[in-house]
Amino acid sequence: MPDLRYHVISLVAVFLALAVGILLGVAMADRGVISARLQAEITDVSNRLNRQQTQMERLRERTAEDEQLMQGMAEHLISGRLLGLRVALVSGPYADPEVVQDVQSDLLSAGAELSGPVTLEAPEDRSEVSSPGGTTPLAETYLATAREVLRSPEDDGIPPDAVVFVGGGGIPPDAPPGTPEALNEAQARMLELFASSGVRVVAAEASGPARSEVELFQSAGVPSVDNADDPAGRAAIVQLILSEDDGSYGTKETASDFFPPPPED
Repeated sequence: MPDLRYHVISLVAVFLALAVGILLGVAMADRGVISARLQAEITDVSNRLNRQQTQMERLRERTAEDEQLMQGMAEHLISGRLLGLRVALVSGPYADPEVVQDVQSDLLSAGAELSGPVTLEAPEDRSEVSSPGGTTPLAETYLATAREVLRSPEDDGIPPDAVVFVGGGGIPPDAPPGTPEALNEAQARMLELFASSGVRVVAAEASGPARSEVELFQSAGVPSVDNADDPAGRAAIVQLILSEDDGSYGTKETASDFFPPPPED
């Protein structure tokens, strides 16, 4: 994730460049004559701009190094941690596919016997999200999918040890009216079914500004990670699978901490 200092310095550099342009414009408008004082101001601002650009480049290099370090630490934290565990991966209808793929890759790197990802279908018309008599058709569909996930791919009657659900993501404007409310209900009931079956459930989403479902995860009593697009977030998912922690972790305001504590032996 880019350092906040990088963004601040970028903005400063933009304003400095703008200041240089304004000063030059004033000079050109003043009959093409640049006074010694004005020339000194232009030189000073130009020098400050050069220094800011140099610092920006150093921060770019530092950010790249930090990302490499984070990736290496995450790989060390997850390597072989889930050996022998069955993990089912389920993704919400609007979850970022790249995030789902990264979570899948890291679960495999952790040694999990992985099934999925199973992608929940998005509602296509209003009839799926309306509930004149109670449960919406969307909730019934998600519950049926959850039961299939719990059957396990081998059909040996043994459910997975854990289910990782990747949700969140923006709802498109052409979605049927009532989709947000119906989606919350359907996913909440699905998560509750997973939890009531005795399997470990961990929910996750990306750290971007799109719609967050952390409060939904919290209301369903499911631990969550809100930065699954970062290596540290995916390492946190693995950590939560192995623990009984029920907190919310990541970088958003809804998080109780950045990273879950290590599981007790």
